[in-house]
Amino acid sequence: MSLGDASFTFLHRVEEVEMNVRDRRWQSALALALTLPDICGGIAFPDVVKKYRDGRVMLDRQKNPTRDVGTQYIRWFDEYAGEYFKLSPGDPAPYICGERCWQLRCEYLHQNKGFINDDEKEIRFHLGVNCGTSVCQMERADKSAELTDIRIDIERFCLRMCRAARNYYETAHTEKDFSLYNTPVLDFIQAAGQKPSPFTIALLCENEAYAGGLVQVLRAFSDQILLFSAPGPARKKLEKNRPDLWIVTEDLIRQPDQPWRADKTTPVILLARDPEQAGRIGKNQGKLAVLPMPVRLDSLRTAVKQYLQ
Repeated sequence: MSLGDASFTFLHRVEEVEMNVRDRRWQSALALALTLPDICGGIAFPDVVKKYRDGRVMLDRQKNPTRDVGTQYIRWFDEYAGEYFKLSPGDPAPYICGERCWQLRCEYLHQNKGFINDDEKEIRFHLGVNCGTSVCQMERADKSAELTDIRIDIERFCLRMCRAARNYYETAHTEKDFSLYNTPVLDFIQAAGQKPSPFTIALLCENEAYAGGLVQVLRAFSDQILLFSAPGPARKKLEKNRPDLWIVTEDLIRQPDQPWRADKTTPVILLARDPEQAGRIGKNQGKLAVLPMPVRLDSLRTAVKQYLQ
């Protein structure tokens, strides 16, 4: 992998579908899951391309054969994913086929719809969550309407698609080049030869404007600066993860629930108009520096540099 290459691979996409399901981000999970047959279809059937009526291959702007994406999609689903969409192993057919999955993909991704109510459509999709089964049990469609209703639980649909995609990858990745379908991503820090800072600085300041100025100064030492306007949120956010340095303004040391007092090892820089307030910090002298407010920027830089060395 070249310097700065942080591309998203096929398996990254599958993992992101699974993470979205765990986080109950249903729209994102379904959108990504419906693209997996797009990728797999192109890998499995590269020779399936669009043709004119006279049989000539249709070319794109780069003079390459144009993928017949719909045919690739449907064929891959029917051949490699269909078994994962049977409600039980003994079922003769899956509850959704490649053609219907392609229809759902086009309607959901391009029209932002999960179902169609147009009179000329014979297939209607109904999406659900918390159904308890792959196919939501809802009221039956009116038979006189001559419509087919496909009712899908988003969670189960996405997980079944991920299993099908993973299985295809395991069986084909030694013969097929999945890297052709990576999403190119450049990590600009790596590309510039820079390393992210290993230090975490927790800054607690009630004055938003003043805190913004301090953050700009601290950027020279760390790209991991956690800003809080009160002790409580800092304690809740960090829990047992101690920062490498606490920087606290005087107005917050009078408040209860101070996480820097329980943290006996991490140094504290106190910004105070009254140096006597240092007694409220509860730190040994070697772990505490008191700087007068408004703080001189050179003094702050020197103190931060001393502790982070």
